Amino acid sequence: MPISTTISPSRPIFAGIDFHKRFSVVTLGDADGKVLTQERLESDPHQIRKFFLRHGPLTCAIENCRGNEWFIETVKGCGCEVKVSNTHTVRLIADSTKKNDKIDSKFLMELLAKDYLPTCYQPSQEERLLREKLRWRTKLMRSRTQYKNTAHALMDKENRDGAVHSSRQRKKLSKKGRLTEERQERLKKNLEVIEFFDKRVNNEDADLDELAKQNQDVIRLKTIPGVGNISALMLVAEIGDVNRFKKAKQIGGYFGLVPRLYASSDVHYLGHITKRGCGLMRRLLVQDAWMAIRVSKAFRQRYSSIMKRRGKKVAIIAIARMIAEIAYRILKDKTAFDEKKVTLG
Repeated sequence: MPISTTISPSRPIFAGIDFHKRFSVVTLGDADGKVLTQERLESDPHQIRKFFLRHGPLTCAIENCRGNEWFIETVKGCGCEVKVSNTHTVRLIADSTKKNDKIDSKFLMELLAKDYLPTCYQPSQEERLLREKLRWRTKLMRSRTQYKNTAHALMDKENRDGAVHSSRQRKKLSKKGRLTEERQERLKKNLEVIEFFDKRVNNEDADLDELAKQNQDVIRLKTIPGVGNISALMLVAEIGDVNRFKKAKQIGGYFGLVPRLYASSDVHYLGHITKRGCGLMRRLLVQDAWMAIRVSKAFRQRYSSIMKRRGKKVAIIAIARMIAEIAYRILKDKTAFDEKKVTLG
């Protein structure tokens, strides 16, 4: 049964929502952020709609967490505005020795009422689905790599060599792996799993290739040296509405490619990169950076210039950040890459 605590009859304006898979705690507040009522709602769309239609329209705050998409869409369908809070920043603000569901929802409501709520971007349905598709492909590739490593480990145990990259190579090893009977059987099963993942990855790549051909932003992004279909699609999905960034340098921070800053008195120190944001996008940008310095003279000169002063690791991260910033300009201006605009750092 939902529990409700009513404190004041004033009209609710704001709502703080502490979302969980099985239930959520909602705190309603007036225009000044004063708590009016707190109620626990079970994860039942009918009950949720009934509650928000009765009290709405409201401006709501909810933490960014897994599985809350259906809840957000349900609340929006009741005529409410939903703002998704930046979980990391909220935790820094709400550092406390006392924490529970009611306190969390109350705190979100109060931040919202005072206009102090740090929010994060809400991707569109199309962007969410593209992100999920790209992550699914990555999971398939990682699983395939794990089984390839297992196959090589089996052969190493008996000092045998063999490649497992193509169907032809796997078929040959499956019949003539020259291992002991038990290990040969295990190798055969392992190769069958690799074959399955290989077909799934190829199917996903074919689908993504079609998506890339139909998206003009992706076509323009692919003019950047080193950037292929997967990276371009990932940039489109992760950046989303490019107008939410005021300048190109913000993209580097969004993808965690900027160094941490430690400054106090006369001490000024730049640490490791923050690694905020999407780790997969960051890895793809670094891979693209290595390719870019091989195929582009301008990128190679920029890399060499930074490497002489700061070393290889810092230089390649700088190139990855530069690719992200160039991608921002391309998406913003709807233009193709121009190598003449790449300047030495």
